Amino acid sequence: MVLDSIDPWVHAAFDPLHLSGVGTYWRVIAASLLGHIVLLRLLPLVSKLLFPNTYGRLSTSDKHAWCVSLTTLVHSIYDSFFILAFINHSALNENKMDGFNQDFEYYLAVAMGYYMWDLSTCIINFADYGYMYLIHGSLGVFGLLIVISRHLQFYAIPYLLPELSSVFLHIRHLLKFAGYSNTLLYKVNFLIFLVTYVGIRIGFEAFHSARLVIDVYHQRTGHTFYPYAVFYAILGITLTTLNVIWLRQILKAAYYTLYPAAKKNKTKTN
Repeated sequence: MVLDSIDPWVHAAFDPLHLSGVGTYWRVIAASLLGHIVLLRLLPLVSKLLFPNTYGRLSTSDKHAWCVSLTTLVHSIYDSFFILAFINHSALNENKMDGFNQDFEYYLAVAMGYYMWDLSTCIINFADYGYMYLIHGSLGVFGLLIVISRHLQFYAIPYLLPELSSVFLHIRHLLKFAGYSNTLLYKVNFLIFLVTYVGIRIGFEAFHSARLVIDVYHQRTGHTFYPYAVFYAILGITLTTLNVIWLRQILKAAYYTLYPAAKKNKTKTN
């Protein structure tokens, strides 16, 4: 087969970089990437059928944003499900540097397709996303290349579990598009999002990032390629910093959504 003939070339390109997982899972990653592209193309039709009133009254730009939010919601649910399934996995928890699980690798490779799609979206629409999302996306893609290559697989858990808070973030966006921003449902969803964001995306992630920094500093990295351990320590610090910055932006946006009069008053004073 043509695809089989490509495998040696992929391995030859990435194995010397200690990224053997690319050669093993490149087909899974490519299929996942294609699947997310197809899903985004199908969602306008699905939205017209399932949410005709809500989707029909949206502007062209909001319709695209609605479909992007649905796509990312599907991914966040997937990520949350498989990360929670492996959060207490013995092989990963007992050996945080070298522990691995082949099924976990496969699920991470599927997730990798989404993150490549997300990164390409950030690049194409850079004016809308900016440097912080581009940095976040770029670091995330390279980080996943490392963990699917049997380095530091445990740390995929604290760095991807924050997708649980993203489930409620995307629901918040969809509720806002649907005109439910002043409802009790919106407020309860936002409260759950806020708790999971602070507790998991900032607290849980920062805790494990700090532990990794200490281990890297003392060179307790097992058989992991040391530069990748250093990268993951920097990745944890960077993600935590970005999450704190985004929390401020989210709270500000939520305040003006819940209390639009405050935004009007600010505009008048300016």
